[in-house]
Amino acid sequence: MTSAVVTGNGIDIHYRITGDGAETLVLINGIGDDLDGWANQTDDFVRAGLRVISFDNRGVGRSSQPPGPYTSREMAADLKALVTELGLSAFHLAGVSMGGVIAQEYAVAQPADLRSLVLANTFALADPFTRAAFETWALVAQTAGMPVMMRQQAPWIYSPQFYDQHPERVAELIGAAEASTQPPAAFAAQMAALVEHDCSGRVGSVTTPTLVIAARDDIIIRPELSQRLFDALPEESRSWTLVAGGHAAFWEDPGPWNRAVIEFVRANSAG
Repeated sequence: MTSAVVTGNGIDIHYRITGDGAETLVLINGIGDDLDGWANQTDDFVRAGLRVISFDNRGVGRSSQPPGPYTSREMAADLKALVTELGLSAFHLAGVSMGGVIAQEYAVAQPADLRSLVLANTFALADPFTRAAFETWALVAQTAGMPVMMRQQAPWIYSPQFYDQHPERVAELIGAAEASTQPPAAFAAQMAALVEHDCSGRVGSVTTPTLVIAARDDIIIRPELSQRLFDALPEESRSWTLVAGGHAAFWEDPGPWNRAVIEFVRANSAG
C-alpha cells in the first residue's frame, strides 16, 4: 500500500494505492468522507485482482481545504490532476453520492481516460426535495458543529432495517463519523458542489460503459432520481442495479454492492 500527497489544480491531494492488479479502479468519496470511507470495499476489490486508488477530495482528510463553495467540475479537475501525476490511463471510475456527480463531470470531460464508470446513489440533477434536505445538513454543520451533523444525518443515510437489525453497527458508524475533523465550512463547500451540480443536459454524451447503482431504501437520493440519470444515458452503454439498504448501502451491506462493481469492471476490462 502506498500513501502520498501530490500537488495539482492548485491544491494538495492525498491519495492511497492498494493492490497491484492489472486493472485500476479509482474511487471517489461522498460528501464529508475521507479515503478511509472505502474500508468495506478495498479488500474485496484487491482480492478481485484490482489496483485500487482512493483519495481525499478537496475539503476533507489530508487534502487541501481552500475556501468554497466548490463545484463538481472543479473537483473533477482535481481528479484529472491526480490521474495525470500518477500517469493513469484506461482506468475504471466509481463514485458514490457526491462522488457520483464528480464522476459524471469527469466522464463528460475526459472520456478517453475511462474503461468503465460506476455511478452509485447519485443524480444528474437534484430535485427540490433532495436539494432542501441536503441544504439542512450544511445548516446543521455550520450552526451546531460537525459531531451534531454526523449524528443527525444517520437516519437519512441508513435504512430502517439496518437500524432494527444492527443497532450496534449503527452506533459504531455514528461514533466514527462524530470524530470527523472536517471543518463545517469545508463540509458546506463540498455541499455546494453536490446540490449545484447539473449534468442533466450533458450526461447523454457519456459513451463509456456505465453502471448506475441505486439503493431501495435511499430516502435522500431516491431510486427515481438515479433512474432519471440512467434514462439520460445512452441505451447501448448503460446498466442498472438495485441493491438493498439506504443511501449508505455500501456500508450497510457491502457484499452485494461490491459484487456488482467487481462484475461490471470485469465485464469491461481489457482481458
